[in-house]
Amino acid sequence: MDDLLRDCLFPVMLGSNTVCHAAVRQMQKRFGSDCTVLTGKRALTLRFLPGVRLIDAPPVLSDDILLTILQDVEAECELSIPLLVVCDRAYEAFVARNRLWLESRFILRNADELSDSEGKWR
Repeated sequence: MDDLLRDCLFPVMLGSNTVCHAAVRQMQKRFGSDCTVLTGKRALTLRFLPGVRLIDAPPVLSDDILLTILQDVEAECELSIPLLVVCDRAYEAFVARNRLWLESRFILRNADELSDSEGKWR
């Protein structure tokens, strides 16, 4: 199954905290996937990871702007499966307000849901 996902997964992360860093590392390690990260912080640790594209999109932007950015990112995935992973609690209110729109375009997950109690990805 991992081989299949490696070829068709298009992960997009919201945040730049340590949870996001770990999620990006696991996506790369397990699936070999490059990641797009929407963040409002400097994300120094993510800058040095290969295959990470950072987009300056802090959670304080209006919903319309964040949705437009996500729509542009989704358009780039072509035939891949767009996976939106919420890593930073600062984006949770945005996701809650726009859940229907997001779920119509992305597989929506929280980073906490993807790992077990020991931090290993399921």
